[in-house]
Amino acid sequence: MLLNEIVEVIELTDSDYLSEALEEFNLHNVVHSNHLPFLNIVYDNAKPHLLKKLCSIGFKGQIQCEKLISGDYIIFNADTYTPEQASSKFR
Repeated sequence: MLLNEIVEVIELTDSDYLSEALEEFNLHNVVHSNHLPFLNIVYDNAKPHLLKKLCSIGFKGQIQCEKLISGDYIIFNADTYTPEQASSKFR
């Protein structure tokens, strides 16, 4: 999949699909990729575009993405957690 195709998938994702993840993130400042409708290729190849989209729909704070040892991803608020602290919530 080309980068422009990945970016298009991100941009066309309806915010309704992200509402559960948004609620979880804004409540706990961290959310697992299981709550998001994206494949790993999005996280691997278009992380800045994904974070921009999440910010635009209401994810609050300094949004960052971290890959877990398991291969999954977490989105977390770097104002609240370090990558290690956020990752430890899903071990």
